[in-house]
Amino acid sequence: MACLEICLALLGIALLVYKWSIGTFKTFETRKLPYEKPWPFFGNVAASALQRISTQKQLTEFYLRNRQHKVVGFFNLRKPVVQVNDPELIKKICVKDFDHFPNHNFPLATKERLLNDMINVMKDQRWKRMRNTLSPVFTSAKMRTMFVLMNDSFGECMQHLKKLSGSTTSEAGIEVDMKILFNKLSNDIIATTAFGLKVNSFENPENEFYSVGQSLIFSTPAQFFRFTLSALMPKVFTFFNMTVFDGKKVDYFVNLVLQAMKLREEQGITRPDMIQLMIEAKKEAENNWTDDEIVAQCFVFFFAAFDNNSNLICIAAYELLKNPEIQERLYQEVKETRESLNGGSLTYDVVQKMTYMDMVVSETLRKWTQNPSIDRVCSKPYTLTDEDGNKLFDFRKGDLVTIPVAGLHGDDRYFPDPRKFDPERFSEDQKSGIPPFTYMPFGVGPRSCLAIRYAQMLAKGLLYNLMLNFKIEPSPRTLEDMWEEARSFSLTPRSGLYMQLVPRQ
Repeated sequence: MACLEICLALLGIALLVYKWSIGTFKTFETRKLPYEKPWPFFGNVAASALQRISTQKQLTEFYLRNRQHKVVGFFNLRKPVVQVNDPELIKKICVKDFDHFPNHNFPLATKERLLNDMINVMKDQRWKRMRNTLSPVFTSAKMRTMFVLMNDSFGECMQHLKKLSGSTTSEAGIEVDMKILFNKLSNDIIATTAFGLKVNSFENPENEFYSVGQSLIFSTPAQFFRFTLSALMPKVFTFFNMTVFDGKKVDYFVNLVLQAMKLREEQGITRPDMIQLMIEAKKEAENNWTDDEIVAQCFVFFFAAFDNNSNLICIAAYELLKNPEIQERLYQEVKETRESLNGGSLTYDVVQKMTYMDMVVSETLRKWTQNPSIDRVCSKPYTLTDEDGNKLFDFRKGDLVTIPVAGLHGDDRYFPDPRKFDPERFSEDQKSGIPPFTYMPFGVGPRSCLAIRYAQMLAKGLLYNLMLNFKIEPSPRTLEDMWEEARSFSLTPRSGLYMQLVPRQ
């Protein structure tokens, strides 16, 4: 009898959990918006949440199935989200009527140190004030000085590769896991440009900055589980006082920045990095920013930029490997650029003049956008209408909105043969024909990414050095099709991204 009661109790609990998992799934039926039938718990992202395909592929395929709808319902796990597919409507929400959709939706239900102080999490006037404080940090003039620090890291990376290639007698070059290589490079560049710390992860792969940083980028299944639980069951997450990040690791970065700021102010030290720029910005800002608010902006680089920077360079290299004629043309431009320097160092201004390099990076960001969607939250009631004034949807305060960037980038109406890697789309003759609000690798409107110049100069500077010294060729372990083999958030598979680097003569 007791056994039967236990079974009935478990059955009852299972039924309640199931009911909870689908409790939001009538939202769009009630509000008369088309949608696809969602899966319990996972909504419309089951395949990527269960690590069967990449998030980018999942969102692109959903968009392509539903692009006939200007507005469509989408379930991100249990959360109902309104997806806006039409470029003109995207312009309305992200630019013209921005005051109705000024904030991001931060998916983590946590009060952990620094997280809620990051600019991409800040809201309303607090966000606007921090944006105004940070904008001068990312001007072309500031990037010119910061590029000098990047150049040092590029040189250390090339020196490491030359040492590896010199240790082998094979004329085929060396097989390298580009993900590991560029993770180390991204780490070193963030260390020097954001935290004022000089490390060389090629010579010292066990350095503390690298090992601590790796713990903050969802590199383990346990981290991914905690992140998902926080988004799926925020009340459970907070009830058990769980955290996404190790507090001691976060404190490491706080102490690193605060000690550096104190030392510089006491000794009058200046250095062209993020810490220095934040010190200057803090002095000039009208607001009295706290230490945590200042440190959090450096922390953004690890939380938001580390994996994106590494992935961008990896995927650009992968496309050059798959398209040797494009690689050769880029190499010719790089050679001509080196000759124009007359033995001098590469500079930010010279990087900006490499037109084909810009085309290659732009096409990489189109085909493999690092941010497959843009999110917004409705701050006050808003009626969305089409160009003829017809009502499409009534937004309520708190409604979540998503802009399907990966889907738009993969739409053959805007980019013919979208899975083809074709830098010519961004030539002077053709890029003016790209419809507005169909290409948004760094977001759009006032909430677009501040660090566009930073990300682009990093990718271009590294590709310049890589092309100059090595030819990229397939290795026995090179992926045949990354689109099919990538999983979850990251575009690059956990099995590694192997390529053959052949020294140029």
